[in-house]
Amino acid sequence: MKRRIYILLHLFILTVFNSYSQDAHYSQFYANPLYLNPAFAGTVNCPRFTLNFRDQWPAFKNNFLSFSAGYDQHISDLHGGIGVLVSGNIVGGGIFQSYNAGVIYNFRIQAAHQFYLQFALQASYLYNSINWNKLHFASEILDPTLPSDLPLEQNPNLVKSQFDATFGFVAYTPYLYFGFAMHHLLPIQITYLKTSSNKFKTLWEPKWTGHIGGKIAIVQKMRGENNFGDIYLHPNIIFISQGKFHYLHEGFYFNFYPFTLGAWVRHNFKNLDAVIISCGVEYKLIRVGYSYDFNLTKLEKSGGAHEVSLQFIIPCDPDRTSKSSRKSKFKAPPVDCPLF
Repeated sequence: MKRRIYILLHLFILTVFNSYSQDAHYSQFYANPLYLNPAFAGTVNCPRFTLNFRDQWPAFKNNFLSFSAGYDQHISDLHGGIGVLVSGNIVGGGIFQSYNAGVIYNFRIQAAHQFYLQFALQASYLYNSINWNKLHFASEILDPTLPSDLPLEQNPNLVKSQFDATFGFVAYTPYLYFGFAMHHLLPIQITYLKTSSNKFKTLWEPKWTGHIGGKIAIVQKMRGENNFGDIYLHPNIIFISQGKFHYLHEGFYFNFYPFTLGAWVRHNFKNLDAVIISCGVEYKLIRVGYSYDFNLTKLEKSGGAHEVSLQFIIPCDPDRTSKSSRKSKFKAPPVDCPLF
């Protein structure tokens, strides 16, 4: 009987099957702008650095850890912005690791008075690895003496890489902004294991992101700049779809400069998934944010998710980024969207 159970489990494991990967999900959308949409590159005009870290389901051992680092700025002579984004995910205490490094070019045009469009293309390089030595299979549990078809000794740390591409656009006015991005334009299929009897591969399906938001000035002492005591409300809607996963985010940011509070609800078309609470503070050119996801599903005892963000903007004169002194239709005020 023991051997029959082993054979059934072994056949199941060695059956040809696919796993579908889902991109890491960050809750501080606008604190990680290049990850949300590459068309945000250069939208603050001056050079900007961003750092983000997410600890998801900390109550579980070997949970999901995600991080990203970005840089972007507007360059008038290039008629748009440039950016660099590096992100990574560590799953199962390092069993699975994935990293993504990309460069972004953003083209800006003025479509009408105080209405601007930015179109971006991102080229990325994906790096994925799996450590077979940290995995335990049914054959090891039922009978460690039985032979295995898995080439563990030959590939203890299997590494796969591939190129990827992303497209996005952002449109904005002084009080309204919206955009769309499509990640994984190139088909991504990474085969980790392939023998005469089995195949284990991971697929990244295209990810669609649509977002829209606005700015409502309740108290504003001076137009064009923020002062202590200014009050703004930023309502937002963000929709993200990847494969069978569809999430709608509805929420707002309340900004009492220099402090910001945010509240979001994340759900699919059937049930609620989480409530997100965030807070942030801005001091001169440094912004620090924190958010927590309260799970509303059966994973409510998972510990939710902690997320921390850091932004730093280098002071600059946008006009000096161009060698030409003439006014250009490619110059524009920065996108006035939330910072967290």
